[in-house]
Amino acid sequence: DAGHDVTLVVRSADRSAALKRDGFAIVEGDATDAKALRAAVQSAAPQVVINLVAIIREEKGVTFEALNYGASVNAIDAASAAGVPRFIQMSALGAHDNPDYPYHFHKWRAEEYLRQSGLQWTIFRPSIIFGPGEKTQFVSQLADIVRSAPVIPVVGDGSSRFQPVHLNDVADSFERAVRDVSTAGETYDLGGAEVLTYEEILDACAEALGKRKRKVHVPVALMMPAAAVMGAIPFITAPVTTDQLKMLKLDNTTSANAVPHLVGHPPIPFRGNITYIAKTS
Repeated sequence: DAGHDVTLVVRSADRSAALKRDGFAIVEGDATDAKALRAAVQSAAPQVVINLVAIIREEKGVTFEALNYGASVNAIDAASAAGVPRFIQMSALGAHDNPDYPYHFHKWRAEEYLRQSGLQWTIFRPSIIFGPGEKTQFVSQLADIVRSAPVIPVVGDGSSRFQPVHLNDVADSFERAVRDVSTAGETYDLGGAEVLTYEEILDACAEALGKRKRKVHVPVALMMPAAAVMGAIPFITAPVTTDQLKMLKLDNTTSANAVPHLVGHPPIPFRGNITYIAKTS
């Protein structure tokens, strides 16, 4: 919408008809295949590479190290090999050097690799992202629980704090970085207008869905063994993983929110802007 020519790297071009109809150019490539990704970037001949590849949970042998770190390394190397000077990286709020939290740890490793690459980099660290269009996002997953469970389970005391940021604010921040080279060499935290606890997010989902259900607090110590067992069964997708339970110990907020500076207006609030979850039932 901002007038850029966008090429998407996809694993299977024959599944991209809708994207082509929307005006995107398509090249085939796999972020885990360094050679294929290098060829894809070379053929696209971009001025900027934007890396969004990551997973929030490990499953079916796909690991945080392989995707959140390894695929980022492949993308950075591909940009360097193609002579693309500008690279924008999607990281995560809370990325840090602590292997006890592998999601954040491998996001941090990717940041460090990019900082040493010699490219003109910009790194974005959003809190949890909400907005229509993606059913696997954190908020939509919570909405599914609120919608289907007879009672609403609250992990632990429900006091973990988040700062949900709307996907439009995230996209506008990325677009600003694409056209504004002064953002090079910067790492930006992206947060929303409100800091909400885990339980408050569940309450907001219940309100948006028109559900009135009893809540039950479940100690993390009780959920850990069940999550570990379900995670070890190949044909079951566990509703929550042990890594996700561990991450709930960490607040996901920022006092250095760059959204207003980057997009020129206050962040979009969470409350009142999640009615889309009612349309995914």
